[in-house]
Amino acid sequence: MTRPASPQARATDPGRAAAGLVAAPERIVLMLVVLALSAGLWASLGMHTPWTVLPTAVVGVVAAWRIVPVPSRVAAADRTGALAALVGSGAWAVAAAVLHAEYLIVVRDPGFLTLAGLWLVDHPDSDIPSLGAIDAAGVDSTVLADASQAWNLRGDDVQPQGARMLSALIAAGGWVAGDRGVLVANCLVGAVGILAIYALARRVLGPLAALAPAGAVALSVSHIGLSRAAYTEPLTLVLVLAAALWLWRGVEERRAGPLVLGAVTAGAISFVRIDGAAFAAGLLAATVLALALIEGSRAKRATAALGVLAIQAAVLLAGYGALWRWSEGYADRLADQAVLLMVGYSVLTVVLALWVASWFAGGDGVATAARDRLGRRGAVAAGVAVSTVLAVLASRPLWMVAHRGTETSVDRFTNSVVESFQRGQGFEVDPTRTYAEHTVAWVSYYLTWPLVLLGILGFGLATTWMLTRRPAWALLLGATLPTSLLYFWNPEVVPDQLWAFRRFEPATLPGFAIAAAVAAWWLIGRLREGRRPMARRVAAGAFLVLPLSTWVSISPSDDLPVSAATPVFVREMGGAYDQITALCDVAPDRPIILAGTSSHFGSLRVMCDQPTALALASLTPEQVAEMAQAWDVAPVVLTRDPDWFEWTADPEIVVSSRVRQASYALQEIPRTYFDRDYQWYAGVVGEDGVLAPVAPSSSTGASASSAASAASLSVGEVTSP
Repeated sequence: MTRPASPQARATDPGRAAAGLVAAPERIVLMLVVLALSAGLWASLGMHTPWTVLPTAVVGVVAAWRIVPVPSRVAAADRTGALAALVGSGAWAVAAAVLHAEYLIVVRDPGFLTLAGLWLVDHPDSDIPSLGAIDAAGVDSTVLADASQAWNLRGDDVQPQGARMLSALIAAGGWVAGDRGVLVANCLVGAVGILAIYALARRVLGPLAALAPAGAVALSVSHIGLSRAAYTEPLTLVLVLAAALWLWRGVEERRAGPLVLGAVTAGAISFVRIDGAAFAAGLLAATVLALALIEGSRAKRATAALGVLAIQAAVLLAGYGALWRWSEGYADRLADQAVLLMVGYSVLTVVLALWVASWFAGGDGVATAARDRLGRRGAVAAGVAVSTVLAVLASRPLWMVAHRGTETSVDRFTNSVVESFQRGQGFEVDPTRTYAEHTVAWVSYYLTWPLVLLGILGFGLATTWMLTRRPAWALLLGATLPTSLLYFWNPEVVPDQLWAFRRFEPATLPGFAIAAAVAAWWLIGRLREGRRPMARRVAAGAFLVLPLSTWVSISPSDDLPVSAATPVFVREMGGAYDQITALCDVAPDRPIILAGTSSHFGSLRVMCDQPTALALASLTPEQVAEMAQAWDVAPVVLTRDPDWFEWTADPEIVVSSRVRQASYALQEIPRTYFDRDYQWYAGVVGEDGVLAPVAPSSSTGASASSAASAASLSVGEVTSP
């Protein structure tokens, strides 16, 4: 339902510059996707270098360039919309980069994903050699050559947790701008995500109205916060929407190139996330349905559908194979869920393949006959049903409270975390609550309820129009609804924000924003002609103002009557980079024995590039001396608790640092932060296992603490040691 240009902005034959401008948003998405595919491919083969990734990306972009054709006619609205999207996303990228996260201490996923990216800057694969740490760890069961969950041994190597595409992609930033390039890279991914939303929305809303959903997501606290650190969700958003866009283009334009690129992009989500099959399944079913419903040669449509099925499945399986190879411990831990997901995807693929094969004998008539039997009223009823399901899910806080079990160790650990959050916020203590009944409300935290309600209506309209006007609407629904419904019902996540909302960033957030715009412009179309221009301006403003309103909270009765969204205004883990680099400078070129928390294990191993062993309890001098025998050079012990060891003299603090993080918040956007103070001691292991203290360097301690002080923000502070 692309809106025609107004009479004052009729399309004209474009010049090369104007046509290129209009095509630029989608072509920038294309360039990022191809770079991500290239980086993920070579990282999976253990050959991730600038000399493999970048030439492959250049060849891929050249080969796929014409998949995004320049328009033959360009209206003023086309130019204005594309220019606004480009300028807006560029400004957004700069603003995000200014406060990019320094997530280098591993307390959650961005830590090990960022560190894996830093490792891949200078190494062709993500397996990190233990270099004697396994022998050192043999001294006692409390000493490890890896760290629980985030870092796992496979043979003699330590493997970071998770799939590799994001880490491989942000490593390319390191080739350009060093460590800071890696830290900033995901900000650029988030900016391209805004262009992906614009490009997809432009197909259904037109060039100006498409700015509304793109702007809403750009100003959402979640997209800002999740893009500044190395979360996988912004890249997943780009892949999901780009796949939907190109599959849509292939279906409607009856071109093989976009279908192939869309199938590859959808399958490649498994190179980013272990639940990639869930996103791919929705896109696959939607593509097959759209091909069944459109007009055209039956043989060509069937051949196209079979090609999409085969290509997507092959790429998806390759992604899971790469996950097992490069993160075996993680794949083993989640094997039950992954196998269930893959079985479901495989069954769907086989069923769809059998149905498509029957098209040669007229089997596609099942879909068209069902659509014809439904008619206009049936299509409206289907749309009402979709909106009703979403409305019922939104109403769950009124009639249910969701709980998790206590049977497994994971459940018990999660319950303890939830209990700590409840006590910290003064909530009623109910540790088994999942808060899953509030998942639709979580979307409202970032888009606000008016846009969520419009989105519910918009999904119903899209369903109706898929059956009556334009079958390719199935691609929007398939890209966004299946995983939304899955995670609305059972998010399977610790329910603090922003962490919990990661589930809804890739598909639900942009899906609701686009669907809300569809509903808003449809309602505007019901007004008298003279009122529509003003109504469109009001609607466009609302799509920007409503998400922006979530940045600040005013509650006169609270301890903090005016508070700001910390993911927007606070650099996440500000001070961590200076702390880790200062620790590496304490005793360079020595193996490291890290005593205490596992959060710094990967930080030191990657950024110091020295073998690292983790001691989780105090050790005798004899044990320390035995550990030191694993290396030719005496190791340095780094600890925050000097009482764990014997020293030749009283040790002094060698690194003092403060790291700032957004607070963990249930049922709201985080609006406070906490500062964690670190005091580190260091000693070189002597032959008898007694530590010789490392003298503090004035420049080392000062640099780490001054950087943290410079990042201060008067929003409300909780300091924890």
